[in-house]
This record gives sequence, C-alpha cells and structure tokens, in this order.
Amino acid sequence: MRFNYRQAVALSMGWVCLFSSLVPAKAAEVCSREVKTEQGLIRGLPDPNYAACAWKGVAYAAPPVGNLRWRAPLPPLPHEGVQEASAVGAACPQPKQITAGGELERMDEDCLTLNIWRPQQSGRFPVMLWIHGGGFRTGSGAFAIYDGARLAAEREVVVVTINYRLGHLGFLALPELAQEDPHRSSGNYALLDMIQALTWVRKNIAGFGGDPNNVTVFGQSAGGLSACVMMASPLAEGLFHKVIIESGPCDQAESLDQGYERGRQLASALGCGGPNAVECLRTKPMTALVPKGGNLVLTGGMTFVPHLDGYLLKQDALACLHEKDYHRVPVLIGTTRDEVKLYTLTIPGTSLIPRFVMTRLLRKLTGPMYDDAARLYPYSEYRHPINVFHALATDMAIGSRAYDLAETVSGDAPVYLYRFDWDQTRFPNKTGAFHSLEVPFVFGRLNLDFTLAKLVANKKVVKAAQPLVVEVMAYWTNFAKTGNPNGPGLPQWPAYNPQEKLRLHLDEPISVQRVPEKEIERYQFLNQYAISGLTARPKK
Repeated sequence: MRFNYRQAVALSMGWVCLFSSLVPAKAAEVCSREVKTEQGLIRGLPDPNYAACAWKGVAYAAPPVGNLRWRAPLPPLPHEGVQEASAVGAACPQPKQITAGGELERMDEDCLTLNIWRPQQSGRFPVMLWIHGGGFRTGSGAFAIYDGARLAAEREVVVVTINYRLGHLGFLALPELAQEDPHRSSGNYALLDMIQALTWVRKNIAGFGGDPNNVTVFGQSAGGLSACVMMASPLAEGLFHKVIIESGPCDQAESLDQGYERGRQLASALGCGGPNAVECLRTKPMTALVPKGGNLVLTGGMTFVPHLDGYLLKQDALACLHEKDYHRVPVLIGTTRDEVKLYTLTIPGTSLIPRFVMTRLLRKLTGPMYDDAARLYPYSEYRHPINVFHALATDMAIGSRAYDLAETVSGDAPVYLYRFDWDQTRFPNKTGAFHSLEVPFVFGRLNLDFTLAKLVANKKVVKAAQPLVVEVMAYWTNFAKTGNPNGPGLPQWPAYNPQEKLRLHLDEPISVQRVPEKEIERYQFLNQYAISGLTARPKK
C-alpha cells in the first residue's frame, strides 16, 4: 500500500499528543534545566501548545547604544546567576504598524536578541536560523507568526529567530563612520548583526540541542536578500551550511558613495551637518532616527539596502554568485506567484487606472527597455492595466532574480526552485498569491490568531489548507536536515538544472512544471537590467 503523507499526519499527531501526556516529567526537565552559554546560565520554559522548549529574549550582542550606535556588534555582556529567558526582547526601533504578529508592544535600541525553540526530547538537531523581512525598516524575530514551536516539535529541528538593527540605525553610511571603523566599513550594521547572531549560534547552540555543523539560514523578502548576502560575504564563511531564500531580491545593494549621500541628507535634516556629524547623531533619541512615510511599492520594496563596503560585501550578492565568489551550499529558493499584488490595494482606485496612465507609469519604470517590456507583457493578456504592473514588477524585482540564481548556482551545488501559487484567501482575484503568503505555511502558523490572517482567510480556508501547510513544513525541514527537501509521501521535488528547468508549484495539488518558455524569455530580458527603486537601468 502506498504511504499517504496526508492521512498519516492526523494519526501521527494523535500519537504525539498521547506520547506527550505520558512523559510530562521528562519534557519539563529538558525545558527547565539550565543551559550554559559563553555569557552565563539561562533557563527556558515549555511551550504551552507544542512539545517544544523555548528560550526567548536571549542577547546575542552587546546593546548597540551610546557610543556603540553605528558600530559593528560586540559579543553580549556576561551575567551572573541564572537568567530567565521567558519573554521576548524589545523590537528594534521602527515605524509603528499593525503587523502579522500584532501591534508592536515595545521598541528599544537594546534589541539584539534571539529566540530559540527545540523539541522536548534529547538529541542533537539541525538548526534553522530565521531572518525576518520588512524592507529593512520594520519587523521582529519575535512576531507570533515566526513562532518556532510547531516546527521544533513536529519536525525535530532547532529554530532560531533574530532581531537586527533596522532603518537608519542599521544602514547609515558616512565617511566619518568608515574612518572610525578598523575595516573602513560603514552602512552594514544590520548585516553585521546577522553575522554576529550566526557566530553566537555557532558557539552556543549545542547547549540547546542544536548541531552547530548543520545550520540553515532562511529568510523572506529583506530576510531572503540577507540570506543571499550571507552566501556572498566572506565574513559568514563556515557559519552556515544551507540557505533558503524566500522572495529575496538578491541583487539589491548600493555603493558607499550613494550611502554617504543619503547619510549626509539625514544628518542635515537632523541638524547634524559638519565635521561633528557622527557625534551629534549619537546624541539624538532613537525616535528621531526611525524612518517616516513611504509606500514600499513606490520605493521598489526596499528603502534600505546593503552597502558595497569592500569588507562585508564587494558587489551585490547576485554578482558575487555570477563570479563564483560565494559559499557553495545547497539552496532552496522561490517566490510567490503574485508578489506585489496585495500592496497596490493600499493605493485607492488602482483597478480603475486607464491604459494610457499605466503606460506612462510603465515608461517611467522601464525607461529604455519599455518597447521590449510592452512586447513581453501585452495588455491583452491581463484583466486590468494594473495587472501588467503586477506581473512586470513581480518578475523584475524577484522572479527573474530567483531564476538567475537557480541557473547560476545549480552547476555548483544542489538547487531547489519553487513558486508558491496557493491563493485561496478571501479575495483571491485581488490579492493572488501575494508576497509573504508562504510564511505561515513554513512555520505552521496558518490560523486566525493574527489581524492580517483574519483579513485574508476564514476558518474553512484555514482548515482546507492544513495538508499543504504540513507538506511545506516537511519540505523546508527536510532540506535543513539533509540539503534535500524530499521525503516519504511527499510529491517528488527534482533538483533544478538548466536543461530541464523544473520548478515545484506549491498549491492544491502540488505539481512539478517546466518553467514556460515565455517566462524564461521575460526573465532573461529582465536580468539584463539592474533595479533601483522603481527605475531600471542596463547592467554594466
């Protein structure tokens, strides 16, 4: 009889619940025992819903405050006694908003903390370190949608989620900051935070049941871009062994000169121009340094990007991959089918935009490539003129880059390419399979606990999607364990190669399809151009 993965899920979950009820003392012991780190002893607690242990709000770096603002992170400070790791740390300073995890409760510059979940059983488990998205201006590893308890309990992995500096605090570049840095680096503090978190994990994760020699970096959007940067940066060598890139625009970066210009504009706006700019800026309250305004659609999704400082990053991550200057590890990479569709809903009347207005916008967006873009994305193929923008922007910023990475890396290491097509939300025609929709599937958190979830789903939809949730969790964690996402009962996911060009489509049902020739033509065309904001220019 053929093993049926979906039927086995219900049975296995029943056994998990029964087993958990029979061994509460052992589970409690795993969760409550003191764990030794380089900074001192810490103690966690059992998760209330799953057979997992959690340690929350663990410092992985010294607070980047005062004179440490805009400096590379230092190791965390030692502490005496046993530190209770029972509550998440503050989010890094950012604009307040309703998020997938709820309203931000607390923000502070002292925010460089991480959270850890492990199974309530003995053993050594693969580690998955999550880098959240948010355009490098918002987000937190403590958002409830990134809770790692279910992944840890059901899939037997150790999950780590991190905070990192955001906005101006994470990306300010000034010549004066480069001068005071021993490596003449400036403007990459957020990425240095991530490398410090990976370093902390390398040194300490064994105490939490994690295998420091089997670490997967995974992230979405800005976090996916960050995972690309980890592949390209010499500073991350040896700190991870696999990468999962979800909707990451891997070629986003800017020169130090560009960063300096932006930095001087900020300093001037805050009354800190002149030779003592850095000293003046370090006296400003964190609220003065939180970015204000801006629609991510209108800024190309990234208002802050890595800087080419010659130390952390020599050139954009995708260019490093093209030149074979990167860490050759297995890669799982993909996109959602309709990345930008949801975001244009925040702009009233987009479905009513007439063709002539959209043509003007597309000419501005594509510049010298407009004629070819118009041929490849004809209005006749789309319901509304705005849908042409949806398709072009999705492919330009993310889809073509994922295809390029798969083509480039597949000769050096295993690559698994996917597209997330599931779109059974409340408004499938309006939102499609939108940017970040796969995240609650990855963490097994597709439920109605979050404000965003209630806006896009209902109980019937959530229930019907659970088999796909379980399959996505299995693919991701299988990959983290072995570098291959396949496993018993799962639809076979072939590794990508440039000859067959096979891609897994995550939908009901899951399918494997060759990337269509028309899509390949679009991707190859778009990959000739670099993107800055919503402006395309030929690559050098």
